[in-house]
Amino acid sequence: MQGDRMSELEATRQALAEAVAQASRAAELARLLEEHRRRLEEAYRAEAEAKTRAREAEERLKLAERHLTRLAKSLAEQRYQTEVAQWKLESVRANRWLRLGGAINAGGRNPARLARELRKVRAPVRRRPAPKRSDFPPEVPDLEPKRKTAVAPTPAPTVSAPLADGFTVPKGPTARPYLTVACIVDRQSEALLRYEWRQVTNFGPDNWREMLDKHRPSMLLVESVRPGARQGNGGRWLEALALENRALRDLLEECKRRGVRTVFWHSGGPVSAFVPAAEYFEHVFTFSEARAREWRSALRRDDVGVLPHAVQPRVHNLIPAAGGRTGEVLTLGEVPLAAMGLAAPKPKAGEPPAAPPEPIWRPLPGQDPDDPIGYDDLLVAYRRPALVVAGPDADPRALAELRACGTPVVEVPKPKPNRPVEPVVAEVEALLGDEGRRAVLGHLAWRESVSVTPLLDPVLDTAGIPSVRGGRDVTAIAAVRDEAELEHLLAQLRHQAYAPVQLVIVADGVDGALVEKAARAACPADVVVRTTDGPQSRGAALDRALRLADGDLIAVFDPRDLYGEHYLADLVRYFDATDAEIIGKASFYAHIPQAGATLLRQPGADHRFLPELAGPTLLARRPVLTELGIADVSEEWDEVLMRQCRDDGIRVYSADRFSYVCRRDSTEHRLLASAELAGYVPAEPLAMI
Repeated sequence: MQGDRMSELEATRQALAEAVAQASRAAELARLLEEHRRRLEEAYRAEAEAKTRAREAEERLKLAERHLTRLAKSLAEQRYQTEVAQWKLESVRANRWLRLGGAINAGGRNPARLARELRKVRAPVRRRPAPKRSDFPPEVPDLEPKRKTAVAPTPAPTVSAPLADGFTVPKGPTARPYLTVACIVDRQSEALLRYEWRQVTNFGPDNWREMLDKHRPSMLLVESVRPGARQGNGGRWLEALALENRALRDLLEECKRRGVRTVFWHSGGPVSAFVPAAEYFEHVFTFSEARAREWRSALRRDDVGVLPHAVQPRVHNLIPAAGGRTGEVLTLGEVPLAAMGLAAPKPKAGEPPAAPPEPIWRPLPGQDPDDPIGYDDLLVAYRRPALVVAGPDADPRALAELRACGTPVVEVPKPKPNRPVEPVVAEVEALLGDEGRRAVLGHLAWRESVSVTPLLDPVLDTAGIPSVRGGRDVTAIAAVRDEAELEHLLAQLRHQAYAPVQLVIVADGVDGALVEKAARAACPADVVVRTTDGPQSRGAALDRALRLADGDLIAVFDPRDLYGEHYLADLVRYFDATDAEIIGKASFYAHIPQAGATLLRQPGADHRFLPELAGPTLLARRPVLTELGIADVSEEWDEVLMRQCRDDGIRVYSADRFSYVCRRDSTEHRLLASAELAGYVPAEPLAMI
């Protein structure tokens, strides 16, 4: 009996547990159903709201289409009324009585002229028919948006590709955009001068009057153009320069009547061939003082000036051609066989003279005046060889352009009586085996090149034309944290060949009066010093200094690094060669004092447009850098700045690897990335050229 009761109780307990479990499941199911119903109601409500918004959008679209149709009809009516008014004006002007009054007024007291004008009045005038409203139907633009293909994001490259398949002459800007000059020059001089002013060359003896009316130049510049593949203006002025017709004289007379200054430039060729034409010009210039003496004697005037041969930084620069250097040796001018280590074999008795040996180096293209190579192709050829051997008769103009393009040149001296010509083969072979020395020689040759821009100022002054060019004043900004950094910074600024006009220093932990006194003693520039109230990141200090700068260009100096004498001078020159807003160095030397090692950071990344530069090497236009600002971080502020440049599409150019050495106590990851060991030697001999 007791066992039956226990089993019944256990069965009841199980039944109750199952009932509770079922009730719990039912409650959960009810909760889920209620949640589903609530979400379904929200979905229905959202769907209704979406349909309402879609209907409202359709109604707005219909309203916009009706409004656009009314605007199109109104525009068509305005066009029709404008055309009717133009037709009425033409009809009034064609009225015979009105034309008769104009003819009498134009003829004046001259009977012959009056008769000619009256004959024009008697001539019938063909009037065009009146415009019709149907000729101006409303034109409703297509409202369907064009589908654009999605642009896949591309990662920023470490090193950019070359500028083009070959170096091409770039476009603007000009140094004097306010000045228009009509030029009769060859292709070489056209590329030399096109960035100095608004240049007009597409005119000839048949259309120079239209050119004067359209462009209204302030000066006419004529060069001693010679026949050849690179003759200027299509060769249309060669006969006029030889005074075989009156085209040049008529042009000069009209320029004199209009007040257009006329300048003749003898850039080459015999003086006697151009003296007859040059006599008609107001001012005469030649390329050297020796030639100027010949011209003064020939023209019997003392005001012959000198405009020497120079280079144009926009086309003669260190920007490489696609593929880089070929590693070959070319010659410029006639290089004696003895200079190549060759000698003509002596003929034996009774035998004809033996043929001279073949030269071991081929000539540089474009030396023959009849060579059809274009000047753009010649600029590529300048950048191709590893080096050039120049003979004693090498064209000095081509020689200067070669050096400005960074091509090392080995010059063969002029032979002297009773002295054999020294061979240069050993020197050439030594240079071919030392790429670093070739790079140094090329950079030094580029640094010595002379830009044509300042040489034109005396020419314009002589012609009575004002010459105004943009400024290149530099403000140097820096953040110092102790007296040792201050002393090192001032030492780097003191020996700069291109001295900054302003120095802005933000000092953290250094007395401001001490900083200002030392800075004024070391730099003749305007000095601005600010101190911080507490610890501040290097980026924040530099940004504060940036807001106080006044120069056209801003140079960031790091008081821990080494800067060569020509550091600022070289960077400023790159603004004449490129259209970049920020210039600096991606390839540079880094010295680790603890290890006594010197690294070359990113070899091969110089003379390119790159996505990143080293912050302590930046030289930027002040408006651009001020708008970007400098991030409030200590060591990575330049990475943030370069990221902003990539996002905003700001052009950033990596210059040469010389005249700067980064010095850090530890081998940072950024410093070791993409770097190669240059040697366990001091940094100065490698970079401070």
